[in-house]
Amino acid sequence: MNIEIRLFANLAQFLPPNAKNKRAKIDVKDGLSIAEVLEELNIPKNTTSVIMLNGINKKTDTKLNEGDVLSVIPPVTGG
Repeated sequence: MNIEIRLFANLAQFLPPNAKNKRAKIDVKDGLSIAEVLEELNIPKNTTSVIMLNGINKKTDTKLNEGDVLSVIPPVTGG
């Protein structure tokens, strides 16, 4: 199944080589959860803060469907 993944800030380093503008279309197995996709991309668990699926904040155990857009934002710090 195909999904689009968008990784922001320093997480963009985990995108596949064909990525453009911090996003890529990737093929994943049917029925995978957000956590499983993040694991396949080797994204460390402690580097994600906001996870959105189709524009809605979701937990990592949410299952993905064909055509979903997964956006991942790292923790934000600063003053």
